[in-house]
Amino acid sequence: MTGNTERFSDRVDDYLKYRPGYPQALIETLVSQTHLGSQSQVADIGAGTGILTKLLLEQGLQVSAIEPNDAMRQAADHQLADYSGYTSFAAPAERTGLADASVDLITAAQSFHWFCNAQTRTEFQRIAKPGAHLALIWNQRKLSTPIQQQYDELLTRYGTDYTSINHMNLTDGDLRHFFADGQMQTLTFAYRQYFDLDGFIGRVRSASYCPPQDSTAFHALTDALTALFNAHQIGGQIMFDYDTNLYLGNIHKP
Repeated sequence: MTGNTERFSDRVDDYLKYRPGYPQALIETLVSQTHLGSQSQVADIGAGTGILTKLLLEQGLQVSAIEPNDAMRQAADHQLADYSGYTSFAAPAERTGLADASVDLITAAQSFHWFCNAQTRTEFQRIAKPGAHLALIWNQRKLSTPIQQQYDELLTRYGTDYTSINHMNLTDGDLRHFFADGQMQTLTFAYRQYFDLDGFIGRVRSASYCPPQDSTAFHALTDALTALFNAHQIGGQIMFDYDTNLYLGNIHKP
């Protein structure tokens, strides 16, 4: 693969099947607190296969999905073609192609750590209407359970760059820099996902840090995941519990 833009190109099918969604309570809170209506314009940056985009469209919003990866954007286009409020742009966060002062809300779900930079901040300022909001969203696995602790150890051991690209490497200061006066709300919602063994391994395959499937590391990882699944499964399933974190506020304008 050739850089961050193409990291997920060979993982789209697994991404569609096994990546977690986002709690409905988060979506309702987001719409309520930002006072969005049917004509409100949303820019979903780093939209991927459209997981968050779809939830926003279901609220009747007008959503522009900004995604530079062709395979992921095409998957979103296929999934969301029937929504009249949907458009997509083959563009990075730093150069969205959207008009000046055109959006009421900018969202970035499970993606902001890829483009937390000065160029993106300037672009957000350009496309935001006065008073526009920014919502940064991540699903964070709860590491308090034995299975999650052991799973994390396996990702650290076998993942190609798991520790270096983890979104938890971002500080509050990195995030606050994008919000007006550095002020943001931090809200947390519960989310749960269930897997059988195929889904458990598919969840790992969907990640950018998963080693290539023809590699020794991948085979060692899947063997270890199978053993972990067998040790913790109940009725042929395991569950992942997440804290879904929402960072919400007005966009900083110069």
